[in-house]
Amino acid sequence: MLKFYIYFLIFFFFNASYSEDIVNKKTIKFIFGSCSNQNKLMPHWNYINSYKPDYLILLGDNVYGDFNNSDATNLQNAYKVLDNDKYFRLLKETTDIFSIWDDHDYGKNDGGKNWIYKEKAKKLFLDFYNVNENDERRKREGLYKSWEIYNSVKIKVIALDTRYFKDEFTINRNINIKKKYVSDYNNKKTILGKKQWNWVSNEFNTDYDILLILSSIQILSKNHGWEKWNNFPHERNKIINLIKNSKRPTIILSGDRHVGGIYKLNDKIYEITSSSFNQSEFNLIENDQLLIGKIITKNNFGFMKINTKEKVVDIQLREGFFNENKILSKIQIEF
Repeated sequence: MLKFYIYFLIFFFFNASYSEDIVNKKTIKFIFGSCSNQNKLMPHWNYINSYKPDYLILLGDNVYGDFNNSDATNLQNAYKVLDNDKYFRLLKETTDIFSIWDDHDYGKNDGGKNWIYKEKAKKLFLDFYNVNENDERRKREGLYKSWEIYNSVKIKVIALDTRYFKDEFTINRNINIKKKYVSDYNNKKTILGKKQWNWVSNEFNTDYDILLILSSIQILSKNHGWEKWNNFPHERNKIINLIKNSKRPTIILSGDRHVGGIYKLNDKIYEITSSSFNQSEFNLIENDQLLIGKIITKNNFGFMKINTKEKVVDIQLREGFFNENKILSKIQIEF
């Protein structure tokens, strides 16, 4: 009985101290990013550890495990390789992780609602991130989820599932247009699906001071021809209208593109795209009316500090260790 009581006190003290640390912290640190190929060198996990983040946000393609059989052997092996990385394991042990998926940890390139093995991929995802058996994601379709971080301000995090319910995007057939997909104005087509839309609409009605939205594919950017919300313009308009109606500062975090960038819709709505962690770098010139500065074509990850006393958010797209000061792009947002 005495041993049980001692264990209980240790458990209680650890958790209470951790909660108190977050509540009393003046600055809360987040690292975010996407597209980590486990078959390549992964120095980014070591770099990220050097920042000692409070939270790690993984925005999809956290492994590359496309598969085409019911055993999902390739996806299982991808998770094993990642879990064998000592620096990633350290992050799992010391840092709260908010994770969503994209197509390559969903199991099918550009996959959507018709992917026949999506439940298998979902179970592997939940098991890998040690999601509790009582978590709502184990009991309903999809991986959408929200969290709240309490401090002198309340930070709300809404994680969207842009795969499980998504209709197929429309392939471009015009050889004169250099795009994979073109906009589809069929209002019956969806990215989130009816149940997730109902859920997210209710989430916007709760109380918070600043909102973080996690979307694997870009919401604001409109011009490029790859996967994005504007492939279904009515879906993009719907999510933007929800954000506008909330009238509270909102920062969208996205990945997928293998490039990074900072986008601004207005003084309250921003999007930071961080991609990729370690995929091949390439030169790209891309113009977008909402883009601030230039597209980042180097491997990168996002570093965000929320100062809860001064109500300021500092966001940087970076590479390398914390003390190397390799800042690729940055912005400061007041709320």
